[in-house]
Amino acid sequence: MNLYYPNDTIAQSHSVDNIDLWKIANTLWRGKWFLLVCTLFCFSIADLYIRKIAVPLYPATAKIVLNEGQHKKILTNIESVTSKGPITDISINTELEVLRSRKLVGQLVDSLDLTNQAFFNKYLQVPPLLKRIRTMLFSLIDLDYEYPKLTASPQIIRSNVISSVVNAMKFSNSKNTRVINVLVTTTDSNLSVLIANTMVKLYIENQIQMKLDELGIATKFLYDRTSDLKYEFEKLKTELANFSSQSELVNPVVLEGQKIQLRDLRIRISEARALFKKDTNSRIILQSLKKEGNINDLISYAENFRLNNAISQYGNDKITLDNLNRKVNRFMLDIEAEAERKKKQLMALETSEGLLAKQIARQSQELIVFQQLEHETEAARHLYESFFTRLSEMNVQLGLEAADSRVLSPATKREPSGPKRSQTLTISSALGLIMGAVFLLFWELRFTGYRSSNELSENIGQSVLANVPLIPLHDRKSVISYLKNKPNSVVSEAVRNLRTSILMSKSDTVPQVIMFTSSVPKEGKTMLTFALAQNMLGLGKRIILIEADIRRSAYSINIDRKNTVSLIDILVGNKEFKDVNPFLEELGFDILTATKSEINAADLFASQRFSELLIELREHYDHILIDSPPVLAVSDARVIGAKTDANIYIVEWNKTTRAQVEQGLDMLSSIGVVTTGIVLNQIDLDKIRTFGQTNQYGYDSYGSEYYEN
Repeated sequence: MNLYYPNDTIAQSHSVDNIDLWKIANTLWRGKWFLLVCTLFCFSIADLYIRKIAVPLYPATAKIVLNEGQHKKILTNIESVTSKGPITDISINTELEVLRSRKLVGQLVDSLDLTNQAFFNKYLQVPPLLKRIRTMLFSLIDLDYEYPKLTASPQIIRSNVISSVVNAMKFSNSKNTRVINVLVTTTDSNLSVLIANTMVKLYIENQIQMKLDELGIATKFLYDRTSDLKYEFEKLKTELANFSSQSELVNPVVLEGQKIQLRDLRIRISEARALFKKDTNSRIILQSLKKEGNINDLISYAENFRLNNAISQYGNDKITLDNLNRKVNRFMLDIEAEAERKKKQLMALETSEGLLAKQIARQSQELIVFQQLEHETEAARHLYESFFTRLSEMNVQLGLEAADSRVLSPATKREPSGPKRSQTLTISSALGLIMGAVFLLFWELRFTGYRSSNELSENIGQSVLANVPLIPLHDRKSVISYLKNKPNSVVSEAVRNLRTSILMSKSDTVPQVIMFTSSVPKEGKTMLTFALAQNMLGLGKRIILIEADIRRSAYSINIDRKNTVSLIDILVGNKEFKDVNPFLEELGFDILTATKSEINAADLFASQRFSELLIELREHYDHILIDSPPVLAVSDARVIGAKTDANIYIVEWNKTTRAQVEQGLDMLSSIGVVTTGIVLNQIDLDKIRTFGQTNQYGYDSYGSEYYEN
């Protein structure tokens, strides 16, 4: 049997690591013409687009450079602070966003009246190509059709134009520089240059205007603040003058002298109070002694010269006691008078001290207020003069402001940047090639058929009896003449292998009744049955072929059927087999041909008559080959297979799907019909090379010397 292929194991072990890449390469090589068509198609479309549809785009680039270390005024409510810093990435990115701003682009649109440019205003553009073709077709059949024009409000049109201009512009920063590139791309070279240069100009003017606006705001603030300060200064001056005229201001030196005088006065008052207190105590003691009548102690305590003299005279009896008492009384009266005098003197000092203290306090407060008014007036004067000076400087600076950037190079006309013919054609061709490859690989992934006997055997679990190549004929109906004329061809040898495999499929007996079936029509089942019948003649065997596919109206083998014996006539009893001669000269073997019948074919094959016919044929023939209908099409093969010795299942190479094969075999096995083996049929020897499986079948250069070309 043709079941062993020595090259299989070698090929598998050799390509086990690269099997996927190998399959992909084979798939792409097999579809090389399709890839070529896809590539040429995309190439042609791209070429047509470049020559007929594409509009050339003209770029224009203007360059501006940011100046380092520009001053920025930041004015607060108190003072103006001037800051100066280096340009950083944040500063550059900020300027790029300013250039992209819709406000600045809107100024560009208004200054150049870009709303009337069809490139930016879609409402002015001509209809698309397909819609123009539609209008032309309508006009050819005399139908008035006009493409409706788009309308919108001026605000919407301006907004859309701004968006289109933004999309047509590209702003970038040259690496490690302070240069900003303004790239504009349109279909008009002059327009591109004009837009780029105008954009740069507006950007610089916008910077100057922004500074002037900031200076204007700062100037207004300084002017208002200066006016307020001037008013406050004048008000303080007036208050100071009025205060000076209404107050008794003294010199600080005089005030200091008064403070010294007050301090001396308070010392005198303190001394007077102490003396008055001492005298009061002495007077109380003296009054107490007088009241007690203790004249001697009184005179002794008083330490008065006159009283001492009087007491001495009294002791010498120069004066009387009454005189002494009168002198004592006079002394007490003098003490009382002196005490009253000192009391009045102390009160006068205290009154003077109070008046002087109040005077000093009032004058000190007035002096403090005066000095405070003086300080406030002086501060207001200095602040007013400072703001006035700053205002004067600001007015001068208004005419000296410059932008923080300058034009490095204006835009000039350039060659169109697109479409680039060579690049577009290359990309389109590559795209076509990729699309074709993806389609081929996707199609290959969807493929569920069989391309090798190993794959078929492993998947089905059945023996593959033979691999039969496709008969190299344009007219397959002449298969018998081909096999007769080329007995050593590849096909003939494959049929011999099949014959050997069938005859040796059972070790104890040789199959006599052999049925051939398949999953679906047109798998080469009929031609293979005829080829096997013709091949078995070489063994000197008696062969009869039964065309059991009686439902089919067309025949795969072209023979003269006028003088043949119809299978239907035998089964319905119109003729007896013993009375007919089924031999056909052009075939060289007996045949019962298929003809149309109104009787159901499955009923005929399930009838007792068909079983009796097979018994009768077993007596006259060595091998009975039955060409039965496909299993998935009708149930005839399932009925016939139950009455045969061997059932051969035909699978067409690279076409019959796995689901069809599995379903067909399941339908046979479900009623007990045993499939003897599988035949991989109609192998295209030209296409098989693209799958890298030539060695598997032995039909390559290693076995070519055995076959007739």
